[in-house]
Amino acid sequence: MPINTVDYSKSKQQKFFPKILKKKGIYLGMTLEKLKKTNPKATPAQASEFKIEYTETSNSPEVVAYTYLLTKTENPQLYSIAIEYRLMESVHPLAETILGKTNHQGEWRMSEKDIKEDFMMGAWTFGHKLVYGATLEGSEWEDGFQD
Repeated sequence: MPINTVDYSKSKQQKFFPKILKKKGIYLGMTLEKLKKTNPKATPAQASEFKIEYTETSNSPEVVAYTYLLTKTENPQLYSIAIEYRLMESVHPLAETILGKTNHQGEWRMSEKDIKEDFMMGAWTFGHKLVYGATLEGSEWEDGFQD
């Protein structure tokens, strides 16, 4: 089977997403084609050797923008979602409200079993952003997240 031919679904991963992201119908593992169809306002951003990047500005009072990273493979798949919030102070408390207390060195990890997928999902805060990542083949975390 060629690389990245699995078509993932929202499955259980969306229970770990904020409502604003759930409403968008975005999920880790979705194809570039589905991302463009689901979110036509997402536009290509900077090119890179190892990833495809799309951004989408938000008209929400709390969110500035979304950044979507996809594998640069034959069938690109979404492996990272970053939500940029207006207020940096609200990001970590919001993440804890959604995800509970961190379970891995100040970050969150959700196992394949937790999300009913064949990849692990991680989440962390970074400045103004809440970031979700997946250990999808062809992604920078293909071999797992750094400790």
